[in-house]
Amino acid sequence: MKFNYLKKKLINLAIFTLSLIICLVLIEGVLIFISTDGNDNYERTKEFHEKYIRYNEHGYRDYEYSLKKPEGIFRVLVLGDSQTFGHGIKDLKDTWVKKLEAKLQKEGRNASIEVLNISGPGWNSDTHLYELFKNGFKFNPDLVILAYAHNDIPFPTSVNCNSSDRKITPNINIFQSSKLASFIDFRINRLLEKVGEKPSYFDCLNQAYGSIGWEMNKFYLDMMGLALSIKKIHFMITVIPIIHQLDDDYPLIGAHKKLKEFSHQRRIEFLDFYEKGFKNIDAGHLKISKTNDHLNQRASDIIANTLFNRLKGLTRYKNLPYFNKAFTLKEILNENPLLMKLDSLVNKQNSINTFILNSETEALQVTRGSSQFIIKKLQKVKNRSNPISLLETKLSLSGDYISQEKVTFHPNSKIPKLRESISKKSEVFTQTIERIESDSKGELVAVKLGQREFQFGFEGDENHKRVKLETGIDFPDPKLLDKWVFQNIQPPSSQYSRAKQKKIITSMIMQNPNTYNTPYDIKIAKHPEYLDQLSNDDISQVFDEMALFETFLILDRYRAKDYLNLLIQLIEKSKPSLMALNAAERYRNSFLAPSSG
Repeated sequence: MKFNYLKKKLINLAIFTLSLIICLVLIEGVLIFISTDGNDNYERTKEFHEKYIRYNEHGYRDYEYSLKKPEGIFRVLVLGDSQTFGHGIKDLKDTWVKKLEAKLQKEGRNASIEVLNISGPGWNSDTHLYELFKNGFKFNPDLVILAYAHNDIPFPTSVNCNSSDRKITPNINIFQSSKLASFIDFRINRLLEKVGEKPSYFDCLNQAYGSIGWEMNKFYLDMMGLALSIKKIHFMITVIPIIHQLDDDYPLIGAHKKLKEFSHQRRIEFLDFYEKGFKNIDAGHLKISKTNDHLNQRASDIIANTLFNRLKGLTRYKNLPYFNKAFTLKEILNENPLLMKLDSLVNKQNSINTFILNSETEALQVTRGSSQFIIKKLQKVKNRSNPISLLETKLSLSGDYISQEKVTFHPNSKIPKLRESISKKSEVFTQTIERIESDSKGELVAVKLGQREFQFGFEGDENHKRVKLETGIDFPDPKLLDKWVFQNIQPPSSQYSRAKQKKIITSMIMQNPNTYNTPYDIKIAKHPEYLDQLSNDDISQVFDEMALFETFLILDRYRAKDYLNLLIQLIEKSKPSLMALNAAERYRNSFLAPSSG
C-alpha cells in the first residue's frame, strides 16, 4: 500500500516535471519566434555585420566616392554613430543617409548633391571630431551634419553610475542562449529600476548631462565648430532621440534642450528629430526589434523626410557649389532673394562678370575675374546707407575658399572700427584681428590685436589619436585629461626621461617669467641645479603640474571656461593628487576667484 502511494507520487511528480519542461520549451519557442525577424539576429552585431555590411575603400559603409570633389557638386558629409551607420538595416540604400541623398538628388534642378556617410557603431563625440580631422576634411565638404545621439556624451570619472542589467537566472550553459532566461532577466531588471534598486540607462545618461561630462561634450563640439567656421564649411547639429517613450514623458527632454541652447548660442543650425519627427509616435513601431532600439526603416524614413524638408532650399540653386562659402547656411536655406538673383547671374563661362545687387538691408557686389570670384556683402541698417559690416570673400572659380575679411563699423558712421581676416595658404589658415583707429595725423591705421595660425589635421593611429589645431599647441582631449588627472593614466612625464623633464621645466620657467613667477619657480630659474636634488618622482610631479597648468591655459584660450571651472572644482573637492591640486591652485591664483573652500 505504502509502495503504491509512493509510486503514485513519483508518477505525479514526473508528469508535473514533464509538463513544466514542455511549457518552458513552448514558451522558449514562442519567444524565439516573436523575436525573430527574417531569421536575422540583430542582437549579435558580429553576425549582422558579416552578412550585410560592406565598406568602401575609405573604410565607411557607403558607396564609393572620390576624395577629390567633382566640379559642380555640393557635398554634404554626415557624422554619426550606429543610428546613422544603419545597424539592423540590411540594404545600404535603406539607411536614412542614402534616402536623404536620393531625395535631394531627385528634387535638385541642376547642381548635384552628394551625401557622404562617415559613421560607425559605438562612435561618440570625440570619435566624430577625430574622424572629421582624419578623413572628413579630405572630402572637401560644403556642409557637415552631426547626427548626434544622446549616448555620444563622454562619461567622466565623477559619474559613478552603472545601469547594466544584473544576471538573475543561473549562469549555466543551458541558460546562456535562452530567450526565456533573457526575458526573465529583462523584466526583473525593469522592476528593480521602478523600485529604485538600480539606476536605469536614462538615469545614468541624465546624470552625465548634469555633470562635467556635458562640458566635456561641449568642448568637442566647439572644436568641431571652430575648425568648420575657419575653413568656411557649413555646420548643422541634429539630434536623434533614443527610441523609448516618445511622448511628453520622454526621459531625455532635458538633454535635447541643452543641445538646442548650445547650438543657438553658437549660431549653429539645429534640428531636433524628436520635436520635428518622432514625438508621440509609438516607439515600438520604430525599432528594429523589441529589445533593440536602433532605427528601423520607418524611423529612417522619418529622419530622411524631416531633414530633407529642412535642406530643400539647397536644391533651388544652379550654381551653389561656386559661391556658397561666402554666405551662411541660414541665408542659403531661407532662399534669400539676393542669393537667388546671384545664382541666376553667376555664369562660369563668361570671362568677366561684375554686378551689384541691393535690398533694404544688404548689398552684394560680385566680380568674376580670370581666376577667382570676389563677393562683397554689405550689411546696413534698414532704409539707411550707413553700413554695419562689410564681408569680402575670395573664392576660386570652382568655389574653393581663398580668404575672407570682415570689417565692422562704428554705429551710425562709415568709419571702420574692427577688422578680422582669415587667409589660407596651403593648409595653414591665418586669423588676424585688428582695431582701426586714428593716428596723430588723423589717418586710419590698423593696430594688430592678435594673430593665430590654424592647421587642421590628424596624427597618430586608432590607439593614439591626436588632432592638430594651432601651430605648436597640443589638443587637450577632455577624455584623456580626465583619465590622467583622476586615474593617473598616461601622465605626460611618462613620455620623457628625467633629463628631458628637467630641461623642459627650466625652459618653461625661463621663457614665461610672467606666468611662472611663484617663489618656487624663481628658485628653479636662479638655481637650475636645484632640480638635481629632487627624486625622479618629485621631478615628474613638477613636470606634470606644469603640463596640467599649460593645459588649463589652452582650455582658457579656447573659451572652455565653464568646463575649466568645473574641472578645477572637482580637483579641489576630490584631491586626486598633489600634482593636480598644485596646478589647480596655480590657475586659481592667476585667473579665478578664491575658492569658497
